[in-house]
Amino acid sequence: MRSFSIALAPLLWAALTDSARADELFVAPDGNDSAAGTEQAPFATVERGQEAAAPGDTVWIRGGTYKLSGTSKAVGVSFTKSGTQDKPIKYFAYKDEVPIFDLFELKPQERVTGLDVRANAIHLRGLEVRGVRQIIVGDSWGVRIRGNDNIIERLHVHDNEAPGVFITSGASNLVLNCDSHNNYDPLEDGGNGDGFGCHSDGGKNVLRGCRAWSNSDDGFDFINAPGTCTVEYSWAFKNGFVPDTNMAAGNGAGFKSGGFGSPPKIPASGVPRHVIRFNLAFRNRSQGFYANHHPGGLDFFNNTALGNAVNFDMLVEGGTSTHKLHNNLAVQPGGAVMRWTGGEDASNSWSSMVMVSDADFLSVDEKEALAPRNADGSLPAIKFMHLADGSDLADRGMDVGLPFVGASPDLGAFERGAENTSSDAGVPDAGMTPADAGMPTQDAGVPQRPAGAGGARAGAAGVVGQAGRVAQPSAGTRAPAQAATAGAVGAATGASGTGQTTQGLATGAQPTQPEPAASGCGCRVGGSRPATPALHLLLIAAALRLRKRFRKQRPGVVS
Repeated sequence: MRSFSIALAPLLWAALTDSARADELFVAPDGNDSAAGTEQAPFATVERGQEAAAPGDTVWIRGGTYKLSGTSKAVGVSFTKSGTQDKPIKYFAYKDEVPIFDLFELKPQERVTGLDVRANAIHLRGLEVRGVRQIIVGDSWGVRIRGNDNIIERLHVHDNEAPGVFITSGASNLVLNCDSHNNYDPLEDGGNGDGFGCHSDGGKNVLRGCRAWSNSDDGFDFINAPGTCTVEYSWAFKNGFVPDTNMAAGNGAGFKSGGFGSPPKIPASGVPRHVIRFNLAFRNRSQGFYANHHPGGLDFFNNTALGNAVNFDMLVEGGTSTHKLHNNLAVQPGGAVMRWTGGEDASNSWSSMVMVSDADFLSVDEKEALAPRNADGSLPAIKFMHLADGSDLADRGMDVGLPFVGASPDLGAFERGAENTSSDAGVPDAGMTPADAGMPTQDAGVPQRPAGAGGARAGAAGVVGQAGRVAQPSAGTRAPAQAATAGAVGAATGASGTGQTTQGLATGAQPTQPEPAASGCGCRVGGSRPATPALHLLLIAAALRLRKRFRKQRPGVVS
C-alpha cells in the first residue's frame, strides 16, 4: 500500500492543485477587481476575469449595466487572451441574466470599439452591446472580431453609431444566433451602419441564425472579403434607412454578398466564392440579395426574398458571371431577378413554371420576424413565408447537396418538415451550459443618442421581446431580468404588401431604386492499512474534482 500511495500521490496532488485553481470566475457590476473572483466575491470587470482565466475556464458575467465612459480609451472590453480549440475560454452571461455593455459615454477622439475580440478560441454568449459612438469620421465597431476559431453567440447589438458585428480578420469564426439592429453612423450618413459584416482575409467564417434589421446600410455585408464567408438561416429586413424612419440612408441591401468595388481590386489570393443559403430578406430599400459587382461567382441556394426593390440582383463586374442560383424564391412586390449574365439559374421561382401568391404560405405577416427567440437562442418558430400544404412551390427544387425532406427540395428558405433551425448546428461543445432563457432583450427605456451628437432619433428605440425579459436590470443587480411586455416593431416592415398577389416570370425587371455604390473514473484502494489523513484528503479532493467535471458535462447543470 505504501508503494501504491507513493505512486498515486503525484497524480492526486495534481488533482488537488488543479482544483485549487478556480475554473469558474465571476464578474458583476458591484464587484471589486481586488476580490477573489468567486460568486460571493466577484470581480468588477471582464478584463480582470480575463487576467485570471486560463484555457477551459468560464467567466460568468452577472446581469446589470456595465457603463463605460471617458476619453482616455477607445475600446470597451478587449479580449486578448486565447484559449485552445479543445479548451476555449468562455465569457458567458450567468443563467438568464443580461449583462449590458453601455458605451454612450465613451467618447475619445478616435474610433470606438465596444467588444474587441483579438484572441483565438474564445466563446462569448448572451451579452448586450449598445451605444458605441462615432466621434470621428471612419468606422467604429459594436463588436469587432479579428482572431481565429471564436464563437460569438446570442449577442444583442443595437443602437450603435457603427456597424454591429464585424469579422475584420481571422478565420473559422462562428457568429451564432445574434441580433443586430438600429445601427447608424451619422458622420457618414449611414453608409457603414451594417448589421453584420465579414471582410476577413481568413476563410471559413460563418454567420448562422442571425437577424439584421433597421440598420442604415446593409443587413449583411461581404464586400472586400478575400476569405470565404457563409451566411445561413439568417434574416435581413428593412435595412437602408435612418432607423425608425423611412428616410433613405446607406446602400440598403439585405445580403450584400461580395464584391471588390468597381473597378475591382482583386486580392492576391484570388476571388472567393461566398455561400448564401436558407436566408430570408424582405423590405430592404434596394436589394434582397445582391452580388455587388462580384467578379466571379457566388452560391445562392434556398433563399426567400419579398418586397425588396429588387429581390435578386446578380450584378457582376465585367463579362459573364459564374453565380449559381438554385431553389430560390422571389415574391412580389419587388422584381424577381435582374442583371443575370450567366452561370446556373435553375429551379428558382422565376425559372420554373410556377405562380406565386399569398395562398402558397402559412402566413404573410411580416411582424412574425420580430418574435422572441427560442429558449436556446435559435430563431423563433414562425409561419411567415413557410409553405402551405398544397403549394406548387413544394418539391420543385433540385438537389444541391443540402438536406431536404420529400422527393425534392422546396423552393425558398423554409423546407417543409425540416426544423429550419440554427440551434447549435455544427457548434463545438462549449462545456458547461447553464439553462439560458434566450437572447437579451432591448429595454423600452434604452437611452437615446444625445441630441447634437449626429445620432438623435425621434421616438423610442424599437423593442424586441426575447423570452419576455427586459435587458435593463439596474446597475449591480444580479437577479434575473424581470418579465415585461415587449412592444412589437410593426413599422419595421414598411409597406404591408400582404394583399393577394400573383407573380409571373419577372426575369429582367428593373430596380425601382438607384444602384447602390459598391461599397470520470472510479478507483478503489485496497490493503490492510487505512489511508493516512493526508492521502484521505487528497482522495476527497480528487473525487470532488472528478464529480465537478462530470456535472459540467450534464446539460442544464450549474456547479
